[in-house]
Parts: sequence; structure tokens; C-alpha cells
Amino acid sequence: MKHMVKILSLALCAAVLLSLPALAAGNTPLISPAPDSAAEAPVEPLAPVQVWGTVTKMESGSLLISNSANGNTGLSEVVVHLREGTPCVDAVTGLPMDMSKVKDGDTLYAWVGPAMTMSLPPQTSAVVVVGNIPADYKAPQYYEITEIVPTATIAIYPAPERTEVKLKVAGGQELTVPMTAKISPWLTKNIVTVDDLVPGSQALVWSDKDGKVEKVLLLPYAYKGYMTADKSGEVRLNGELLEVRGRMLKSEDLERLYLPLRAAAEAAGYEVKWVDGKGAVVLENGTEIFSVLPGSNVAKTPDGEERGLLGGCVIDQGVTYLPTDDLAHLLNLYFRAVSSQNA
Repeated sequence: MKHMVKILSLALCAAVLLSLPALAAGNTPLISPAPDSAAEAPVEPLAPVQVWGTVTKMESGSLLISNSANGNTGLSEVVVHLREGTPCVDAVTGLPMDMSKVKDGDTLYAWVGPAMTMSLPPQTSAVVVVGNIPADYKAPQYYEITEIVPTATIAIYPAPERTEVKLKVAGGQELTVPMTAKISPWLTKNIVTVDDLVPGSQALVWSDKDGKVEKVLLLPYAYKGYMTADKSGEVRLNGELLEVRGRMLKSEDLERLYLPLRAAAEAAGYEVKWVDGKGAVVLENGTEIFSVLPGSNVAKTPDGEERGLLGGCVIDQGVTYLPTDDLAHLLNLYFRAVSSQNA
């Protein structure tokens, strides 16, 4: 397969960092405070691309979709790879669809990428596939939730019951889910509600002819939790304000928001220790997840894999720091930079 052209969400490149008090000697600053003007406004993350059309099954098990959404994407054909565990959903029932019964000429919807190869036709992996769509049937739509929109507080007691929840989704749109909507999980019998629609969640949404949400299929949550941070350094984990605060720091002429690695990792439920020659070692239930040395531009996993960092691991006044987006990724936290998050 040819090199992937990765369309990286700028929101994941928002300048924010997490850190850890270094136990090694040395207080020489490797970073300097950045001016307040260094903080940039958050950028909306890119949404997966929707493709739909008739299908030709390939010997590899992948799907060649003649893209009827070509006018929106510029792609007339797309090779869609189905990774193990990719949700393939019946549009009517919301249940798993037997992909072995899909025939050439059937119509499928798929949300893919946004990373694609430069080959012709381009190749990409599916996030979710929807099929068995009757004629004139309004197919469900896929969304990635990025933010819960706060509701205005009214000084009334008792407080009025909620009638709906407003969410921001990848691509910058807003999704309103009424409390009457049916919320169900994918392939489990767990009880889920609108309160489970948190940042990082992925969902298929069925709406009526007027666009009102009627049903939501909540896909498995891919993260340990979610984190937000604003340019003032205020950080929240799963919606709760942390005592840990970020600092805008300058490294290699780039200004980013940094957090102490140890404090942030421990707040997320990890353990941190210092090991000579490895630096800060982050563990989950006693198992090493990654390690990183101050001055390094990579984090290392126990199997020797090196993961490049958008910003290097730095030390300031005896405290080890990582960029927040880097650290959130390493800790398997969904991260989003926000303009302000005053409660």
C-alpha cells in the first residue's frame, strides 16, 4: 500500500501539554514561558468522510464503492477496507449486518478516513458501514461527539427537567438529542442514556423526516476518558476540574500549553515512576504503558516502538512536561482544546 496522506485534525494539534515532576537531578530550564498571545483559538476536528453507492466486492475482502457522494468529496471510487471489529449495521434494525450476504451492486453507506492513500482509486479504512437500506428510507448518520454544549442555568427550584441535550460533533455541527430518543449500545446489553454521549463517543443517529433525533446507536467507547483544556491552563478530566494547571511554554520557537506529566497521568488513574536511563515511566495496573526522557522527541513503548511527539519532552524547574495533546494520546484520553470552560 502506498504512503498514507494523513489529514490530521488540527484540534488534536492544539497546543496543550501534560507533565510529571522529574525525579532526576537538574533544574536547568529547557523551556521558557510563552507570551499570552501564543495561544490560538481551537480548531474543529475533521469528521470522517461519508461515501455511499453501489459496491463491488474484492478478493481481499475489501469493498470498491462507486461513490454517489462524489459531488461532495471529489472521489468517484473508493476502496474501503474493513478492519476487524468494524461495525457493519443494518439500517432498519440497528443490528449487525451479515457482510457475507452483500452482493455486487448492493448499496452501502460508509464513513471512512479522513486519511486516504494517494493511489487511484484511493484506499481507506471504514469507521462504520451501514447497509440493507430500503428505497426512499432515510439512512442513519454517523457522528463523532467533540463537546457537550452547556445549558443555561436558571435560578428555579426545583430545577426544570431536561428535555434535550445539545452536542457538538466533528466537522463543527451541532446535534440535538431529545430525552425521548431511544439510546442503545452496540453489541451489549448495557443500559446507556444521553449522559453516555460524552466527548470521544461515536454514534449512528436515526432522525425523522423533520430532522428530529429518534434513535441513537452508541458504538464502543475507544478511550479511557476525555480531557479538555483552555489557554488559561484550566484542565478538566471527564468534566471534573483538576487541580493540575497547564502552562504556556515555548520550545523550539513553538508555544504550547504544557501540563506536569506525573500530576496529569496520576489524575487519569495511571502510576508514574522514574527509572534511570528511561526517564518517566507510566504504568497502568503495574504494566508499563510508555516511557519518555526529558529532551526526547519520542515516547517508547515496552515493545520498543517509538511514538513521535508533536512537542518534545521538556523540563522546567525540576518538573517534566509533555504537550497535552501528546500526553492525552499516550494516556488514551480523548482530548479537545476549548476557548473557555468556566463552570
